[in-house]
Amino acid sequence: MRSQEGFTLGICATGESPDLPALVESMLYEADSSAAGLQKLVVVASACPPETIAQLGSIRRRDLRLAVVEEEGRYGKAEAINQILALTDTPMVAFANADSRPSPGALSAIIKQLASDGRVGAVSAMPVPESGRGLTSALLDFMWNAHNRCSFTLNHMNIANHTCDELVAFRVDAIDFLPTDLVNDGAYLAARARQKGYGVKVCPSAEVGVKTPHRAVDVILQRRRILFGHAQVWRKMGTPPKTIESMLFLSPGIGMRILVRSLASSPRFLVALPAAAVSETLAAILSIYDVLTTSKAHVPWKRFR
Repeated sequence: MRSQEGFTLGICATGESPDLPALVESMLYEADSSAAGLQKLVVVASACPPETIAQLGSIRRRDLRLAVVEEEGRYGKAEAINQILALTDTPMVAFANADSRPSPGALSAIIKQLASDGRVGAVSAMPVPESGRGLTSALLDFMWNAHNRCSFTLNHMNIANHTCDELVAFRVDAIDFLPTDLVNDGAYLAARARQKGYGVKVCPSAEVGVKTPHRAVDVILQRRRILFGHAQVWRKMGTPPKTIESMLFLSPGIGMRILVRSLASSPRFLVALPAAAVSETLAAILSIYDVLTTSKAHVPWKRFR
């Protein structure tokens, strides 16, 4: 029987995940200090080393809200999220990536916004890429700036149907279990919430740090996977995720305004524009190849270095 209050937080981790214990500790602390109503924190640890499992066990001995599901191998994030959903008995569920860095109060902010309006089915935090130098860093900053600007614009137009998965909360009644071949979990769950008649929102005051690739080739491979995942969601749900790249084709007026404002926000973005065009074109070609040749590409996906 489902509880009538509070929320469950799920974290999917794999491999070394050195920041995982600290993330768990910080989420438990924030939930207590803000009265956010955390009832359960579920970590699905896929092929994590014994020392990581031992650290999680130490935390669990101090806080029984923590549950750890161990997997010997990697079976894909969709499978891990389904295990979290199976253990969820609260009206809301939140997900955080194991390598994400939520700002203080970010989790509480998205939960508060979701709980305050029964018409909203999903609320995500605003991703902030890790800072760096060089062309690859400028490229990623530009891409994330355009992404966030698009999310903010669609948020106010009340037509958003897409969320990132770095830190996001859902109303459980607005979502379903995931297909096991799924790549982009956040995009699918947000589209499902929208399909059920719920609003999809972003909370600009809730920021979450995002780990980004350091090599241009890894940017292309990551974008290849994401674009394949978007096409997958489009095929399964009947409508494409509304992102900056899809808006440029489906609503060019809105897409171009967002893109121009992003370019105008920093001189280094103009320098990154040619690299963005080349990398996105290559990623699109590779993702089209994936779409045409297989339905199970990138499950589980390769991690960038």
